[in-house]
Amino acid sequence: MINRVFSVFLIFSFTFVLLLSCDNTAKREIVDTIPNSADSAGVAKIEFIDDFVDLGTIDHGEVISYTFTFSNKGNAALIVNDLVADCGCTKVILSKEILKPGETATIELVFDSRGWHGSQFKSVSVKTNAQTPSRTITIKVNVCLLYTSPSPRDRTRSRMPSSA
Repeated sequence: MINRVFSVFLIFSFTFVLLLSCDNTAKREIVDTIPNSADSAGVAKIEFIDDFVDLGTIDHGEVISYTFTFSNKGNAALIVNDLVADCGCTKVILSKEILKPGETATIELVFDSRGWHGSQFKSVSVKTNAQTPSRTITIKVNVCLLYTSPSPRDRTRSRMPSSA
């Protein structure tokens, strides 16, 4: 008996939620009466000179930076809402948050290679109000470990003649 009551309750609840979620006509009418901000105020467009840079090889522990330059090629103000680095080893410095049409700004990526080795790709997502709201800029760097002391493996592979 309890299972039947529960089943009927679930079916009724599901139907009720479905009916409410499908009635979007009132919302559509309201949205259609609001003028499109892109038509009335223009569109911001972000353009980077470079969005990927290979910085070559660095030593382990070295801190390296690169400055990306971008501009607003649209006809509305470009607003940088957020910069999201994919790693805590990458710091980001933005020169200007709001760019008028035609203005240029920079984003500096600072990579600390401590704890990293080998080929590294470090990216930052740039979130804006532009036509393309999210863009990614990336640096590539090869981090070389410094040879500091012999490994125990090196003793077993010695080139010295063994004493017999």
